[in-house]
Amino acid sequence: MLTGPRIAAIILPALLALVAVPVALAQDDGEALDERVAAIEALARDAAKNPDDVGLLIDLGNLYYEAGMETEALATYLAVVELDSTHVGALTNLGSLYTDMGKFDSAEERLRRALALDPENAMVYTNLGTNYYAGRKYYEAVEMYRQALVVDPDSVEAHFNMAVAFADAQIFEEAVREWQKVIELDPKGAIAQICRDNIDMINDFRGGK
Repeated sequence: MLTGPRIAAIILPALLALVAVPVALAQDDGEALDERVAAIEALARDAAKNPDDVGLLIDLGNLYYEAGMETEALATYLAVVELDSTHVGALTNLGSLYTDMGKFDSAEERLRRALALDPENAMVYTNLGTNYYAGRKYYEAVEMYRQALVVDPDSVEAHFNMAVAFADAQIFEEAVREWQKVIELDPKGAIAQICRDNIDMINDFRGGK
């Protein structure tokens, strides 16, 4: 079987309330680590004093998630859903966390619940696609990315992730088309450079086609 190029298959985090890729606290250094720990501790104290404050809990769960503290993030998001079973953001973030933990069925259940509550939410479709992709259900993943793009044709995450799925399936023309769309949508963004690098690798692999 033909082996394809090593694509930079970075699945963008599609968390409703997050903008950063989750990283481990150990990756911080010095002052940055101290600031991150202080922020988590301060918010944890506030949340302990206000255990029914959904907004505080979501913020705390997000800080835990960003810090790579999966156990703490999971407990916090579950607490939010216990307080408000219809909280789309908590269900979405919980689904993404379960995907990261390799618990694909649990992730799908939460994301499907979020989708039932908010069927026009492109980010939830994207997260569900990423969950299918991580579970090697590539057809289902592409279909969810397509649905995300029906809702939001300019979703950078959906275009990028669909391109990765196409590249894995060695459907290179479609992969290039999707990455080119990302470049068109966000030409100066860091993700655009990843797309250019991936396109170059595919062209090199295919002999400059």
